[in-house]
Amino acid sequence: MAHEIEHTTNHPSFKQYVLIAIILFAITIVEFLLIWDRAVIVDYLGPSKIPLLVGLSAVKFAIVIMYYMHLKFDHRLFGTVFIAGLVLAFLVGIALIGLFVGFGGGQRTYAKDRAIPYTEHEEHEAAKTATPATSKTETPAATGPLAISIGAVGETLTFDTDSITADSGSEVTITFNNPSANNQHNLVIVQEGTKDAVAADGTASGPANNWVQPGDARVIANTILLDPGASGEVTFTAPASGTYQFVCTFPGHNFTMFGNFIVN
Repeated sequence: MAHEIEHTTNHPSFKQYVLIAIILFAITIVEFLLIWDRAVIVDYLGPSKIPLLVGLSAVKFAIVIMYYMHLKFDHRLFGTVFIAGLVLAFLVGIALIGLFVGFGGGQRTYAKDRAIPYTEHEEHEAAKTATPATSKTETPAATGPLAISIGAVGETLTFDTDSITADSGSEVTITFNNPSANNQHNLVIVQEGTKDAVAADGTASGPANNWVQPGDARVIANTILLDPGASGEVTFTAPASGTYQFVCTFPGHNFTMFGNFIVN
């Protein structure tokens, strides 16, 4: 009888079970919002959402173990050992995530070792603003075979033209010159609005694929990856009328090194 009374009093009541279930449900909703790409909080938190998700999962796990598996009502030593182990596991997990973000990824290390440190974004934008618009040329359209020459501008991670133009169906040959003393570059013609996504997938494909994902349907044409001082060319048929983009997909270059390819 005494054991039955102790067993009854050392367990949550029905209301407590309901309250715990509501708490677990609320935590699950928060976790969903942290990974839902349409939630504003995803962009606001950035990478910090990962340790938050780990922490919320640990809290849910602890609640289930403590109440539904009755660890809370066992000897305090058991609960202390469990909580200590859970906290240690959480800290180790966060440390491993930090190490992975800071040091992991062969392509990221490759790009970091070869990228030329340049001034802060504000200075770069100021330099672009200070450059007269007439300093860059716009290649006119041509009705027949079209030969276009494009170059990189020193170490500034920009092209020497903002726009090139061709007629739909015409044969286009682009010669790309890389006068940089330090940077590798390529030139990739892509569908409008896809340059950053193409560059991201290219980063995952690595330098062996010229930083371009093989078989990418968004890519119309591309040169090979050019070493400093090298030149290369690519010939293709201009696609249907519209506005496309040309971009360097070497990791990090796509944010400043791009222009419009206008097809009439």
